[in-house]
Amino acid sequence: MLTLVATFATLVPGGPVETRDFKALGGAVFWGFNVYLIALGLTALLAGGMALKGKRSAGWLAIICGWNYLFVVFLDLGEVFPRSSDPMPFLLGVIEILDAILAAYAIVLGHRVLDHFGFSARESAAEQS
Repeated sequence: MLTLVATFATLVPGGPVETRDFKALGGAVFWGFNVYLIALGLTALLAGGMALKGKRSAGWLAIICGWNYLFVVFLDLGEVFPRSSDPMPFLLGVIEILDAILAAYAIVLGHRVLDHFGFSARESAAEQS
C-alpha cells in the first residue's frame, strides 16, 4: 500500500509526470476529484500503517483502496475521466499500469490477510506434509 501511494503521489496534476491541462473540468469537479484522491491516499497510508502493526482490518482497507485505485487508473487509461485535450504522457501511462498491478496485488494481499479463499488453510496443510 505504501509503495502504491508513493507512486500515485507522483501523478499530481501540474507535477513532473502529469502535465495534461484539466481547466475544462471546472474548479468544483477538479477539486472534488483531488479531494477523493487525497482521501484515498490517506486511507491507503492508514491501511499500510495498520498492516505494519499486524491489524487484520488492514486487509479490508487494502481491498477497498486497491479497487478504488484500479477504478481511477482504468478510468484514466480508458480516457473516460478526467478528460483533457492533451495526450497522456508516456511515463504517466507506464506509472498508471504499474499502479494497477500494485493495486491488484494489494487486493490479493488483503484477501490473504483476511484468510479469504483458504490461503492459510492451504499453507498449513503444506507445512504439515
